[in-house]
Amino acid sequence: MKKELLLATALASTMGIAGVAEAASASFSGHTRTGVKGTNPDSSSTDTVSNKQLNNFSVSVSETTDAGVKIATGFTLTDEGGAESDPSGMTLTFTDGSSLQLIEAGSASAAHAVSVPGASGELGITNTSSNNAAGALTVGHGADKVGFDYATAADAFGIEGFSANVSASFNSDVAATTGAGATATLENSYAVGVTYKTTAGDSTVTVGAGYDQGDHNNATATKDNAVYHVGATVVTGDLTVGAGYSDGDWLADNEQMSGSYVAAGAKYVSGDITFNVGMSAGDAIDESMGVNASSKEDSVDAVSASVDYVIASGVTGTVGYKQQDTKNEGADTQTTSGSSWYVGATVSF
Repeated sequence: MKKELLLATALASTMGIAGVAEAASASFSGHTRTGVKGTNPDSSSTDTVSNKQLNNFSVSVSETTDAGVKIATGFTLTDEGGAESDPSGMTLTFTDGSSLQLIEAGSASAAHAVSVPGASGELGITNTSSNNAAGALTVGHGADKVGFDYATAADAFGIEGFSANVSASFNSDVAATTGAGATATLENSYAVGVTYKTTAGDSTVTVGAGYDQGDHNNATATKDNAVYHVGATVVTGDLTVGAGYSDGDWLADNEQMSGSYVAAGAKYVSGDITFNVGMSAGDAIDESMGVNASSKEDSVDAVSASVDYVIASGVTGTVGYKQQDTKNEGADTQTTSGSSWYVGATVSF
């Protein structure tokens, strides 16, 4: 009987009998990044040197229906040193070029944050958890895993170079909490993002903007997530320059914040060498839930630079440097201010 079952299975797999699942197309990609990092906080007269070994391995799976709709999903086996698997939901791409992402769709606003050039490499001094200064254009963006993100096709609404996203997520079953020290959990969120890309002479100009709003379960809080961002990049030949700004209110853990973030940078490619420079400044006034803003500002200001060199196909060496200055409740924090450097290589596949 066992031989007959094996034979039937073999015939089904080779002949594609109706009702038997066929395999979708799959691909994988990733990298391994290894190097040496040095940090010299203002509170110390010597460098602390450590090794940095980070890995990423992702699998993408997709197939196209007879009607032309592409169904795509995937998962990450490891992400920058993490060991856990991370599924990536499901995306449907329609024949007109628009798409609908379901489950873990994220924020439509974050999808349109411009990529401001900045130094590469594992740079920076780890900040304290009490410093809640904004650290990215997407600060305050969030979404529950149950939701959707709809993206238009290119040249949406008949406007050449225009695209947009709209997203929402829902988590109304979270139990309400109260109290200044109670942790806030994101419930529902809504977001919109737009990008416009055009040419001006020899330059390509990209402008992106977005707005994200999120409700939380803490009844004591006097704020919810309400943040926006706007930014632009200009590419002229081998030179890319860009800048971005974000501002608003957001909640995290058991605190409510109001703050802003600005970043600017440039990238120049010369053959196998890429030069990067960048600066950023983030701030926030953080209070316990329901407390009126009265404290002094947290802030993180940084400037950085790096050089990337393509050693071989898929192998890039990096040398980088960063200087950062931090304040917590308006006071300089020497243990998290100072300089850092990085020398390493990334092997991609």
